[in-house]
Amino acid sequence: MELVLETVAELMFRIVTEAQGRKIYTTEELFKSMITNYEDRYLTRKECEAAIRFLIDSERLAYTYFNGPWIEMAGTMGVVVAEEESKTS
Repeated sequence: MELVLETVAELMFRIVTEAQGRKIYTTEELFKSMITNYEDRYLTRKECEAAIRFLIDSERLAYTYFNGPWIEMAGTMGVVVAEEESKTS
């Protein structure tokens, strides 16, 4: 069963929001999480890439760059990274 772009984007957005404040995802980690969680729906990497593009273009998620690219909720950039740095200082 093929998923519609908006449905894939919503599922992906839910994963990121549920992890907010605890974890930020790299693109690769988000792909793996989506494909693992929804393997019964035959989700492909191409669909995941389109969903990320859709969420970033709609400004629901944002790319951040700190020792590599991360995907976070827009407006919360670097929260987890900053918290981790403050613990080690």
